[in-house]
Amino acid sequence: MKFSSTLKELREQNHVTQNQLASHLKLTRSTIAGYETKGKQPDYERLLQIADYFHVSVDYLLAGSETNGISVPPDSSEYRLLCAYLNLSSDSRQQLFEYTEFLQDQDTKKGRMPK
Repeated sequence: MKFSSTLKELREQNHVTQNQLASHLKLTRSTIAGYETKGKQPDYERLLQIADYFHVSVDYLLAGSETNGISVPPDSSEYRLLCAYLNLSSDSRQQLFEYTEFLQDQDTKKGRMPK
């Protein structure tokens, strides 16, 4: 299930209007409508706020179900890296992925292993 349909489903199940959700998140109704109908994605901090509002996980918002993922403490460098990644455009995400593969290849060639 996509974020857009999960958000709409949660909102309707909880009898929350787009205006009510927008007001709580300090957004416009059209922003909420964009999330639900135009495939727009909120940044990670906004995802956390939405998940908190509906008492669900970010995994649930993004995948429509709970997943068994890795727990990342909010004060870790991994968390900051994840937040930065989620705020990149799709083109930048692809470039970052390619660069990461390059770095992994370099580490392998030099015999370096992850810690």
